Amino acid sequence: MKITDFALIFIGITLPIVIVVYVNVSYTIKAEEQEMYYETIINSALQDATKQMKEVENQDPSVDYGYSGLWNNKVSVNSKLAVDTFFNSLYNNFGIKGNKWAEYYLQLFVPAVAIMDYNGIQISSMEQFTKNINGENLLVKEHVLKPKRYFSYSYVVIQNGANYDIRDLATYTGSSYVSKHTVEFTMDDYIVHRATDMYGTNYTAKGFYVSDITNNDDLVAGVSVLTNPEVRTQFKATVVDFLKDKRKEVISNIAMNEISYAINANNSYAKAAGIRYNFVFPNYAESDWYSSVQNIGIIAFVQGLSVGNKYLNYHSYGMADLTVVNRYYLTTPSASSKYVYNLYHSDRMCPEYRVSKWLTSPEYSTSKQQSASMSAKDESGNIFRGFSPCPLCRP
Repeated sequence: MKITDFALIFIGITLPIVIVVYVNVSYTIKAEEQEMYYETIINSALQDATKQMKEVENQDPSVDYGYSGLWNNKVSVNSKLAVDTFFNSLYNNFGIKGNKWAEYYLQLFVPAVAIMDYNGIQISSMEQFTKNINGENLLVKEHVLKPKRYFSYSYVVIQNGANYDIRDLATYTGSSYVSKHTVEFTMDDYIVHRATDMYGTNYTAKGFYVSDITNNDDLVAGVSVLTNPEVRTQFKATVVDFLKDKRKEVISNIAMNEISYAINANNSYAKAAGIRYNFVFPNYAESDWYSSVQNIGIIAFVQGLSVGNKYLNYHSYGMADLTVVNRYYLTTPSASSKYVYNLYHSDRMCPEYRVSKWLTSPEYSTSKQQSASMSAKDESGNIFRGFSPCPLCRP
């Protein structure tokens, strides 16, 4: 056999292999490029949503926008605006803006959008309901923002011989307890606390910083058996340490459960639309998941979009840079005041603020430097100039 015959045989064998490899490599490269393109679109939409989700400080005490610790020092997180912005950006980048049915179909590939607020989580996920479109009442599937789930946790204090222990209410199987407590955690040290003693007496809900030893006595509210001041103080310190350790776990577990439920529920809607992808909660490293849910921000999950011979399973996180606006409340001395000069306060619960004369125009300043040099009026139009820090609340 001639060498040319061997050459032809070699070419005949290797050429199909080369063509198949070339096609597969080209296909893989295109799939990777498409995946990167999708991820760029998703990240861009999330950045747009993150910028839009923060608003100016809330000045309407009747509206609960989320808070930064004190009830009078609120920050606004507009969850609906964030979700709407996210989807509008997706629609524009995918070129389907205005095509309602295409928009609804794309939403099926976004099983959950989670807004991590200061004191709770809100989920936007698919829901089926009747909606009016172009004058017609139609049964549609669409993303809907669910009510906020607060970072709430309950525990009981039980007597164990001469000691007192803390037990998770959800797993406690006993029938008696000294007191029952519910706390709503936040992204920092602030909590809202409620307590009920063994006799069923409910204690008024109060908000305070866990580490604030001058205001956190309510942590042992209802534990009337702790009559020894030293023992009571020691037990309060135990509760403080317990809650500090529990905060991250509670926030992480609540967020994971809420998001997992939404993603799993999306499967029935997707299946009805002919989508055969199985939507599941992504695998996270524990440290990555903790870091993702310990700040105010938005998390988007996009799954099931075809990219070559596989499917997109992508989640992206954007943290909102929410700046809390400080307020320093202005007062002048009254007959009941302990101090005889103009003051500014960081807390309207301050005893001195309560007995002083409150100024109304303006009611507060936004910096200590501004307080020292500014002028303000009372209701009668009298002008007062220059304010000093209150020695009690130490702004």
